[in-house]
Amino acid sequence: MDKKGSWGIVGMGVMGASLSRNFASHGFKLSLYNRYVKGKEEKVALKLVRKFNLFDESLAFESLEDFVNSISTPRKLILMLPAGQVIDEIIHKLKFLLEKGDILIDGGNSHFNDTEKRILFLKENEIQFLGMGVSGGEKGALEGPSLMIGGDRRAYETVKKDLNKIAGRDSNGNPCCSFLGSGGAGHYIKMVHNGIEYAEMQLLAEVFELLMTFFKLDFKLVQKELESWQNSSSDSYLLRITSTILTFYDSKGSNFISKILDHASNKRTGAWATINGAAIGSPNSLMTAALHARYISSMKSKRIEFSKTSNFTKKESSISLKQLKKVYDLCRWINHHQGFDMINTACKEYNWKIDLATVAQIWSEGCIIKSKLMETLSKSFCSSSSILKMKRFQNSMNKSQKDWNSVINYAGNNLIPIPCISTSWNYFLAMTQPLSNANLIQAQRDFFGAHGFILINQKENSLNHGPWNK
Repeated sequence: MDKKGSWGIVGMGVMGASLSRNFASHGFKLSLYNRYVKGKEEKVALKLVRKFNLFDESLAFESLEDFVNSISTPRKLILMLPAGQVIDEIIHKLKFLLEKGDILIDGGNSHFNDTEKRILFLKENEIQFLGMGVSGGEKGALEGPSLMIGGDRRAYETVKKDLNKIAGRDSNGNPCCSFLGSGGAGHYIKMVHNGIEYAEMQLLAEVFELLMTFFKLDFKLVQKELESWQNSSSDSYLLRITSTILTFYDSKGSNFISKILDHASNKRTGAWATINGAAIGSPNSLMTAALHARYISSMKSKRIEFSKTSNFTKKESSISLKQLKKVYDLCRWINHHQGFDMINTACKEYNWKIDLATVAQIWSEGCIIKSKLMETLSKSFCSSSSILKMKRFQNSMNKSQKDWNSVINYAGNNLIPIPCISTSWNYFLAMTQPLSNANLIQAQRDFFGAHGFILINQKENSLNHGPWNK
């Protein structure tokens, strides 16, 4: 072999193939590997190499050993595989093929705890490991993804220059790629990204249903309204694709999404984010509401059954499009606040030092949640660590009570569930209450379990019990 590959990429699925094309378009000679499964996966890497001229100098393999030997040392490999057992199996094989100083990068949607375990597993062989969250979907992986990296800092410094070349670029031309911390920090940030993404998608679904009611099921008017929002601070990648989706009709003139079964799927990252928020005590109620909305959507037969027992009737109600748009914008601010606040809490829990402005910057381009709001946050986080403290949000929120009331009442009168919109409002109300009803909760806990409580203005740390326990 005259010249070895400078990078090796494992897994030629949609994301792996797109990322490989991205690398090749930047002049990298690659070694590409895909497993052999008779009748299902045969010569996958070779077919990809033959399909695109930019792979002229790249090599394709079905033998893992030959693949590893074809990469120049210190080797740099990226795994683009489904999270879980598949990645563990390939890492176990690679451990005995790689050498001291080689760098292995997991570019899949792995759980951050798994990344931590894999770092320790490879450490005894002095193989450097990075967990790399990759966002942007197929197009992002091809044209420039957002890359969230954690693990071995020395390994990152070795690959930084190359990864910056293939990453997306923000409006100032800076790469959307950064080292975020040790261990599973990169995959943790990707998990939070996906949690925010779940809520952003659900918010748009709720807005869509409200608009469909407002425009009396006229898809074209709904599409035009959402399209008009793109020329404002509401603009985002998800808003744009939602508007675009609504332009598609079938041969009979019916809007295409009417043909899609209303059963939303998920790939666990939303559940991981929800669970972790609960584990570290960080309220992420919008992510949770969005996840549960997907679960409920999957209960299609039960929904049909229960709908037959409901005798609720719709009531006349009114709303302005301006009010709906304003509430949608505020919900997005609250969703992002919960995501970034979760990162702040995680830093204390896992001893990370993650700069929120950096996270917002690498999320401002190349990823699914890129938006004008994210560009604003990348600047605003330089002076404030909390979205709820930002003057722009406070000023808008303080003038919005009538708008919230109108939207919530409109949804209720038209029997439209709005889990994320209503959760946003409840979260803001709870976060701005100097006194809550939690004193009753503490009394209840003490009554049945003698758990004790702290009294108002109490100076010492000792617990007290109520008169009901005497």
